[in-house]
Amino acid sequence: MKFKSIIDGLTEGGSYRHALFYNFPGGLRFELSEGESPLDQVLTALRKATEICNDVFNDGDSVLVHLQRFVFSTRFELRRSIRELAMAGISIAKDRDVWYEKVEESDDFGEGLWINCAFKVPAAKLQNLLWCALVTDFSSMHPNPHCLIYFVNPASAIIVHPYDDRGMDVIGRKPAVLEALYKKRNHWLLDYDREAMEQTFAPKKTGASL
Repeated sequence: MKFKSIIDGLTEGGSYRHALFYNFPGGLRFELSEGESPLDQVLTALRKATEICNDVFNDGDSVLVHLQRFVFSTRFELRRSIRELAMAGISIAKDRDVWYEKVEESDDFGEGLWINCAFKVPAAKLQNLLWCALVTDFSSMHPNPHCLIYFVNPASAIIVHPYDDRGMDVIGRKPAVLEALYKKRNHWLLDYDREAMEQTFAPKKTGASL
C-alpha cells in the first residue's frame, strides 16, 4: 500500500482523525469562514482554502487525497458518498489504497468502521474536493459526501485538513515550508491558537545580557 505508507511516514503511523493542529505540534491553523449566510461562509472559506492549497501544491500536477468515512454497519453506506463525489466531478482512481479500522464502543463515534481510501486526483480538481470538505456541516448543500478529506503533498511532506467551513489545519515535517506559509498567510491564522504558532515560527528575541 504505497499511498498509505506515504501517509504513515508523515504522521509516524499516528491516527489523525482528530485535530491535526493539536496532535502534531508545530503546525498551522487557519480561520476560514466569514459572512452572515451559510453560503457566504462557505464561499469565503473556499476562496481562502483554495489560495492556501495553491501555495502548498503549486509544485505538481496531482494531489494525493485521503478520504475517511465512518460507517455504523455495512460498507453499502459508502454508496451515498460515492454518488456525492461523482456529483463533484471526482472519481476514485483504480490506482488506490483502501484500508479499514475497526472502532470500539469507547470511541467517540460509537462502534463501527472507519473506511480509508487514498488516491491521486489532478490538481485542477482540488477546489472541487475543498467544497466537499467545507460543506460537511451543511446538510442542505451539495455535493456533500460527508467524508473527512485530507490533502497530502509528499514532496513537501505536508498534510492539509480543511475540517469544515470554520478552519483548516496544515502540518508537515519540513519547518521551512510551514514557516513560509506562516509568513505569507499570517493574516488568516486563527487568533485563538496564534500564540502557539508564534512560539514555533516567531519566537521572541531575548535581549543581550549586560
